[in-house]
Amino acid sequence: MKKGMKTISHNEVLDRFIGEKGTEARIKFENELKADILAFKFKELRKKKHLTQSQLAEKLGMEKGQISKIENGKFNLTLATINKIAAALGAKVNFDLQPI
Repeated sequence: MKKGMKTISHNEVLDRFIGEKGTEARIKFENELKADILAFKFKELRKKKHLTQSQLAEKLGMEKGQISKIENGKFNLTLATINKIAAALGAKVNFDLQPI
């Protein structure tokens, strides 16, 4: 590290470039990040189960294109759909509601 350089935390970076916690920009960013993480986990679990998108879609009564959109974070999921996908993949979803 160069002399005089200050180390900053992850939260300080987010505050500076995304917005402080509680701001509209930060809330939007965090919600999109959570949706992307969920989409990634669905895709990862589907692959671990050796299922194609088409096979998962068939199990769920959906179109393959919908599965692709879900896995790419381009589909707004309801809680019911999240639980339905998780069940089809042999998983469960836990939601934790915390005061701010």
